Amino acid sequence: MKTVCIITLGCKINQYESAQFAAKYVAEGWKVVQKFTPNADLYIVNTCAVTGFAEKKSRYEVSRIKRNNPHATTMVCGCTTDRALNKSVENKCASQPRRRAFVKVQDGCNNFCSYCIVPHIRGRSTSRPISEIINELKGSECADKSIVLTGIDLSDFKPGLGELCTEVNKLARPFELSSLEVRIITEDFLKTLKNCENFIPKFHLPLQSGSDAVLYAMNRPYKTFEYAEAISKIQGAFQSAVISTDIIVGFPSETDKDFQQTLDFAKKINFNSIHVFPYSVRNGTPAGEMKQLPSHVITERAAALRRIC
Repeated sequence: MKTVCIITLGCKINQYESAQFAAKYVAEGWKVVQKFTPNADLYIVNTCAVTGFAEKKSRYEVSRIKRNNPHATTMVCGCTTDRALNKSVENKCASQPRRRAFVKVQDGCNNFCSYCIVPHIRGRSTSRPISEIINELKGSECADKSIVLTGIDLSDFKPGLGELCTEVNKLARPFELSSLEVRIITEDFLKTLKNCENFIPKFHLPLQSGSDAVLYAMNRPYKTFEYAEAISKIQGAFQSAVISTDIIVGFPSETDKDFQQTLDFAKKINFNSIHVFPYSVRNGTPAGEMKQLPSHVITERAAALRRIC
């Protein structure tokens, strides 16, 4: 029996896509391993490019394979390369280590935040048909698992994320949503979720900065008062809501005053958890052309923000 080693870095989208690859090879009679082994016949490295460290780690995994098994076939996919592998593979949901079924319902992004390379790699936003998603969730490998709906920009799901949630709710299994954007947090959307008795009220709403000046430079389409209003709406609809966020520290234009505003705003919101990302240069983005802050400043700010988490 041949062995394929699938190494996955990055977000839930990559986890989902790796599960699709695994299902494909299992169906063809291969043995699948999910961590590095020096004796595989084939390697698939599903890479991440969201930060410089992630990209470095992706390159390291490819180099490690070449050092340890130079004659094996290695295929690289994901965001560090613009050459996707088997992106059309859908309608299978591989067994996963946790009792949750991660399902990608949307791909690509139209936002073009000034620090982000992902839209240039993943392309414009596209959505899967609702009927296709429901059929996948009814499949034997996904049955009886709680559901996590994922996407690069899940809030941009068409014809509408609320409509999809209503259909998923009919499966009578717990479900949750991955990262959402401020624009989708409306009274109508929250009312739809309230009517879904199987919805788990966990909201991951990326902030990225608590400074309006930095948000503008990042090309984020909201101001801090709009973000705070979205949080207030969530808490009004779901008293037990768990709210987490992403914050980037050390963006090139971020001053000491800007960072203090971020600290103050994060304390005001009182998130359940904060994912802190030190800013990393992404070549090909507008922010990558800006004068960068010293690395020690970024490190110190990241540590200060993590202390309030």
